[in-house]
Amino acid sequence: MTDVCGKEVFNHVPRNPSEMVQKRINALQIGQKMQDLPEELWHKSFRYYVKEDKTRKGGPNLRMIRLDPEQPSLTVTGYVFNKFVHPYENRFITVREAARLQGFPDDVELKGSLTSTQQQIGNAVPVPLAKAIFQSVTDFASKSGMSQVTALSLFCGAGGLDIGANMVETCGTKILTKVATDCWKDACDTLNGYLEKNTHVVERDIVEIDSPKEFWETNSNLSTLPDLIYGGPPCQAFSQAGKQKALDDPRGTLVFEYLRFINELHPKFFVMENVSNIKSIYSGKLYKDIINEMQKMGYNVSDGILCAADYGAPQKRRRAIFIGTDKSLGKIELPKPTNSDEPTIFNLPPYYTVGDAFMGLPRLA
Repeated sequence: MTDVCGKEVFNHVPRNPSEMVQKRINALQIGQKMQDLPEELWHKSFRYYVKEDKTRKGGPNLRMIRLDPEQPSLTVTGYVFNKFVHPYENRFITVREAARLQGFPDDVELKGSLTSTQQQIGNAVPVPLAKAIFQSVTDFASKSGMSQVTALSLFCGAGGLDIGANMVETCGTKILTKVATDCWKDACDTLNGYLEKNTHVVERDIVEIDSPKEFWETNSNLSTLPDLIYGGPPCQAFSQAGKQKALDDPRGTLVFEYLRFINELHPKFFVMENVSNIKSIYSGKLYKDIINEMQKMGYNVSDGILCAADYGAPQKRRRAIFIGTDKSLGKIELPKPTNSDEPTIFNLPPYYTVGDAFMGLPRLA
């Protein structure tokens, strides 16, 4: 399939819903959710949740929404493909459209099954947010006299952070990601297909790597240690969309596996991202423990909850961001917003919208 400019469009294939689901889709107007439909069209679990569940707190669950073309989307997850309805066409959005909402370039072909590609995009960091973060890193590195920043990417997934890092440059200073690793084969295949020879993408479980130093030297072919380590340890254990088991879920402990690499390799800089909900786990104790550990390892840490829409992504995804700088070098600050949903004294351009993101994609029957 090709776009309006004749370029090939990957992963732009519609799903075929059941007859009842199609009725719901057809009935939804722009911005409407499941609760706006006639009750006879509600899913039975939704009806139970709204009408009968005595443990329910707060408003109705989202379940389904027709995207507003004049607004950024809500958070893209691995499950938006039975939730986000196209603004004008009576269907769920495609993997390519979700990738547009995440800011992925169109020439990234996601590898694997439909379910796998959906999850790869849902788990990724929005590329414009990643780009803004790494621009802060190269700005700082350039002022420090560095001509390039060698990097190791952990938990790379489909490469939201990696692609953002690959895009930035400040006065000739670039980030050169020599090694990226993940235990997810399809995601590794996706990133390897895009970055090609620039990065050695290694399918490996970080827990099984006994010596980070040996792993880096073997796969980077460098005798010097990386200047930068970045990554987003799997966040399902902390996510509001998951079961929030925190450290009782093995995925929650991978944050400390990430810190193990930082401690052993001690790069000049590091970037870690996670779900915004990590700040509330154990009443904030986990968040404080993570920062304390980073500081004990010799880093100044800038941290905060950033919204992707503030940095040019057509999506209101919020992420916890940690930027570490070796204390001997100073401190890299979090990037300033580049976009705004309302006029500001800085005259920032408005948010990018769903309509902006989908522009130029071919219509689907």
